[in-house]
Amino acid sequence: MIGSVLVLVGALLAPGADQVGAEDLAERVRQLVRQLDASELSRREAAEESLERLGPQALEFLPREAPPGKAEVAQRLGRIRRKLQRAQAVLGVEASSVTLRGTMPLTKILASFQQQTGNKISAARIEAPGGVLARAMEVDFEQTPFWSALDRLLDQAGLVVYPFGERGGVELMASPGPRPMAETGPVSYAGPFRFEVVSLLAQRDFRAPETGSLKVELEVAWEPRLAPISLKQRLATVEAVDDRDTPLPIQTRDATLEILVPRGPIARRVLLPMALPARDARTIARLHGTLEALLPSQVETFRFENLGRAKEVARRVASVTVTLEGVTRIGRSLEVRLLVHFDRPGDALASHRTWIFSNPVRLERNDGKTILPESVSPTRQTSNELGITVAFAVEGPSDDYTLAYQTPTMISSVPLEYHFRDIPLP
Repeated sequence: MIGSVLVLVGALLAPGADQVGAEDLAERVRQLVRQLDASELSRREAAEESLERLGPQALEFLPREAPPGKAEVAQRLGRIRRKLQRAQAVLGVEASSVTLRGTMPLTKILASFQQQTGNKISAARIEAPGGVLARAMEVDFEQTPFWSALDRLLDQAGLVVYPFGERGGVELMASPGPRPMAETGPVSYAGPFRFEVVSLLAQRDFRAPETGSLKVELEVAWEPRLAPISLKQRLATVEAVDDRDTPLPIQTRDATLEILVPRGPIARRVLLPMALPARDARTIARLHGTLEALLPSQVETFRFENLGRAKEVARRVASVTVTLEGVTRIGRSLEVRLLVHFDRPGDALASHRTWIFSNPVRLERNDGKTILPESVSPTRQTSNELGITVAFAVEGPSDDYTLAYQTPTMISSVPLEYHFRDIPLP
């Protein structure tokens, strides 16, 4: 459903993979790591494959370095770590799920949704406790994708998602009136994304009948735990036919629509322009297309100690390498030079994108105090890397501080397919 980006995870976590309980995992990893140094090549290769099949959960127990003089073990450990880190990063673009059964107040249900999925849900727009939020509701979800579960719950409660929220979460409100049930209405799901046809606009020019058009407005929403960098709709991927099985040509078919994604909202809208159907057509019988989302994966914290002596220190996780290029101390000012390199970021680092300048960076002093930067300035920017200088006001020796820089470990271009049927025409 979300394309080849998940092939790696499927390979590592496919049926038949080693399933080890949490209490046995550390010992299992230790056994397999020792086998990486076995005298038989077949045993070494089998150990490497078994470690990969344990999945990202094994990363916590995988040693960072091989014993001295074990070059082949070091190579194998490096390969295993990179594969598991990539798999861990890719898992972030799958839909989160909800498992919940029983009868309980809506407030408790929403709290459980938020806890299980990491998606912020706000009921601030709903009346004070004592109304629908206190109503006991019966639910039965078993590994149900977040958006599907939320739609079913909101249909039952008579609520909807406020479409213009700016708070970085799902904001709920009372439904303004009757509406189709989400499961039977014009809604489509693709991984952690939700697509809904929210309006159709037919326009006919009597002086130039051939210029008539039909604009289909889609609302694209994503789980709040995500932070898409950009959304792209290539109109060449959109296909539509009416209920007479007559194709509805897409206008400007060679165009690509880029949808800006500011911080805060969890949904954007896109207009699909197509030819006006004949007057006797009653529905868009089928509409499908593919939208591309440029998604950062999970965030990793890169730490650099002994800043007074640090220079050209590189740390790598999955597809990103963060290098501490140098540190300059001038009085109470500490300037840190960083280089962030992504293997395949697509156009995520294009000059008009600013998301990466919001990556958190701080100093952590030995006594636990945190110091935020006074300024962050770019020094160079290319298609796959960004150099920055971060300035801090500090006291005491530079070695009293650890630099902590947070960034996504991978940028993925994720194809998201949507499908709709029987959309009534105006």
